[in-house]
Amino acid sequence: MNLTLLIFYTALALGVSFICSILEAVVLSIPNTQVAVWQKDKNKRGDLWAKLKADDSVKPLTAILTLNTIAHTMGAAGVGSEVQDKFGNEYLTIASVILTLAVLFLSEIIPKTLGTAYWRQLSLISGRVLNSITIALVFIIAPIQWMKKILPKTDGQLVTRDDLAALADLGEEEGALMEDEETVIHNLLRLREIPITDVMTPRVVVTALQQDMTVREVLDEYPVLRFSRMPVYSESVDEIQGVVIRSELLVAASRDEWGRVVSEFMKPVHSLTTKQSVDAALDMLLERRQQFAVVQDEFGGTSGIITMEDVLETLLGEEIVDELDEVDDMRELARGQTVSDEEE
Repeated sequence: MNLTLLIFYTALALGVSFICSILEAVVLSIPNTQVAVWQKDKNKRGDLWAKLKADDSVKPLTAILTLNTIAHTMGAAGVGSEVQDKFGNEYLTIASVILTLAVLFLSEIIPKTLGTAYWRQLSLISGRVLNSITIALVFIIAPIQWMKKILPKTDGQLVTRDDLAALADLGEEEGALMEDEETVIHNLLRLREIPITDVMTPRVVVTALQQDMTVREVLDEYPVLRFSRMPVYSESVDEIQGVVIRSELLVAASRDEWGRVVSEFMKPVHSLTTKQSVDAALDMLLERRQQFAVVQDEFGGTSGIITMEDVLETLLGEEIVDELDEVDDMRELARGQTVSDEEE
């Protein structure tokens, strides 16, 4: 038995596999978001890893698996041949078991643990090594890439909403995000699932003004105007015609223009339906540069109103109140009034 060859084959199987396992762990540990951050910061890792991780990291993973397979095959065959020549077949099984355990611990578990734990520190040198390996093994990688192109493409998303929510949880647990930041991210991802009816101010507690009321009549009925904007109706609240801004009524009062009617101050108002989501409401309010919208039911009647404040409260997960607010949650007040009306 040639001891030099035995050591060479063992080192080949374990050493090359050790390096391949570290490289594989680093490739799978580096998220695409980190690559984007590197590119944004003009870090030399950015373009290097953007090229390597393109097309689902096919090139580096193919190169790693190819090199690892060659090393395992040659190493196992060489060690087996040298042991058989010296000790015969009876020791071949023992040598195989020892080599298998060595491969498991020294070239799989330990290097992959290191690669997963220290991928940031290893990212630059690993990227350069992988780039060299992919160039050297291009004759193997190219046919595989060609085969992948002719196969049907899947429509699977690289990142799902559940992934983002899980990342927010993980970020909060590890201290990268504050608890309130995690809450905002979760609520933002849920906006399209939350119906407007869950966050709007219900009709029964809406303060609305009749369009023919004068400034004096408004301030006589509401000495303290608690809301910055109020809907204006013609005959009933189901017939919302527009919206009036509190400051304009107060300016008119300060000028002794008590006889002016509400319709003179009225501005157009947009509407949404009860079947739409908070996400749709936010899009509409931003697009139209509005702070206020009417929510209508399927028959065109007024179901309530929604404001930008309602959307922000949904995002924050808390009610926004000021010193003029008599109740924290208008929806709770509406439910209480509904129960009282039913009891009467």
